[in-house]
Amino acid sequence: MHLLISTIELRPYVFVFLASFLFISIVNFGVRTTVLFAVLTYAVALACEWSSVHNGFPFGLYHYIEATRGREIWVFGVPFMDSLSFTFLGFAAYTLALLVSSPLYRRGWDLRLLDTWQIRRSPRVWLMAALFMVMIDFVVDPLSVLGDRWFLGKIFWYDPPGPHFGVPISNYLGWYFVAAVTIPIFVFLDARINRGGQKPAGALPSLPSRALMGPLLYAGIAMFGITMLFVIRAYEIAWASVFIYLPFATLIVHILTRRDSYGDREAVERHLADFPYERALPIWRDANESVASAVPRKTGS
Repeated sequence: MHLLISTIELRPYVFVFLASFLFISIVNFGVRTTVLFAVLTYAVALACEWSSVHNGFPFGLYHYIEATRGREIWVFGVPFMDSLSFTFLGFAAYTLALLVSSPLYRRGWDLRLLDTWQIRRSPRVWLMAALFMVMIDFVVDPLSVLGDRWFLGKIFWYDPPGPHFGVPISNYLGWYFVAAVTIPIFVFLDARINRGGQKPAGALPSLPSRALMGPLLYAGIAMFGITMLFVIRAYEIAWASVFIYLPFATLIVHILTRRDSYGDREAVERHLADFPYERALPIWRDANESVASAVPRKTGS
């Protein structure tokens, strides 16, 4: 218990993101799915980190500096918070992939995804999610390499340093590997556990715009990393990160404001057929009206 409290005090930002993930995941997918995703992702990430520390696969060879041994939890020679980070990073990337892959529906400020089990398990979703997770690491890992310049501290070093601000390309391939393994397994198990008419325990389908919470978590993590890069005056990495995300953010805004992104009555019915516990929500009462009327009118879609 002492080590757990010390770990939280030493890495408060990690546990803020973790708490956000737990809340957002539970209200969207339920308690069982959240626990499943967290345990699965942490286990795979820990195994991959242990392997990388010992033989360089899949992230490339690196070494942890045991400066915080006795001050935070370590598991099999890996800081607990490091592997734990993959849970909320993978979740945020997955929800963002669902956002850009699913038809949308909106009434006022309440934006919904018209996702289905077919969309959730489609290869394009988990392949995009893996890519979005790597994009986060384009910010996270170069920042972590400079841990001695902010409150993370110097906790590891790559052997040898890589070409992307000290990070080897194998590291990004390893992140893609972790996401590409965990997300499709999670989606398969999620469908087996939650398929049917029962609302998942803990889910709050009536919560307005709950589908935006995961992507907002993704944006918050990216903004935290970029802000810290500017704070420690790592301007080259910071501006490189800005230019990575600027066109990406523009694309997301375009999707959210594009009339063709919004589903019709048939898309609503496909969604409610897979998630019938949502059918009683007031937002669907007017679904037989033109969905386009709920979309901001813009010229040139």
